[in-house]
Amino acid sequence: MRPQPAIRIRTAVRRIFIATVAALLAALAVTTAGHPVFAQSGLTLVNHDRDFVERKKSGGFVARPVFDRQVDAIHYGIRHPETGDWIAPMYRVHSSGKAVEDGWEYSWSYPAVSEQPELSREEAFLLVIVAVHGGDAHTFNVVIPIYQPTSLWDRILAALDPGRWARAFAAWIVEAVHGALCGIVERISGADVCRKG
Repeated sequence: MRPQPAIRIRTAVRRIFIATVAALLAALAVTTAGHPVFAQSGLTLVNHDRDFVERKKSGGFVARPVFDRQVDAIHYGIRHPETGDWIAPMYRVHSSGKAVEDGWEYSWSYPAVSEQPELSREEAFLLVIVAVHGGDAHTFNVVIPIYQPTSLWDRILAALDPGRWARAFAAWIVEAVHGALCGIVERISGADVCRKG
């Protein structure tokens, strides 16, 4: 017995809906993967939930992590966030830190020497910080953000960026397709499958 056309349509709609949901979940996983990760035992990165890496117009950056106690040594390296390739090897920070209200702040600029590779200001990177305390090494992964202009004129030009408009249009298309698929599935199945909340 051959399947009826309505069953075939439901099956096709269900497959498209599942593929769309999987794509949206994958996109969500990629965007949340950029959040800082901090060590759970021993040493704590106090300002892990704040943007402590300031990107410069030249592509470099200034990092100002704050730890809950003074550390013996800090090393850092830079990796590509998608491939994991090392862009810059590990460097040692030559700073004894300074006591602040909620811990010890260490700061350094990149690049500090001419041998360090340049970073594109339009790409985000992964900053790997290894802090040594009491003989134990604690690793923290932090996002080096894309450079965001600060002057009023730069902000106006950034708002008119075609790439930003294209991303907004693509998000609108995804929402429209999702709404249309929900409507089709609800009409075919008679169930309220896409109800929010």
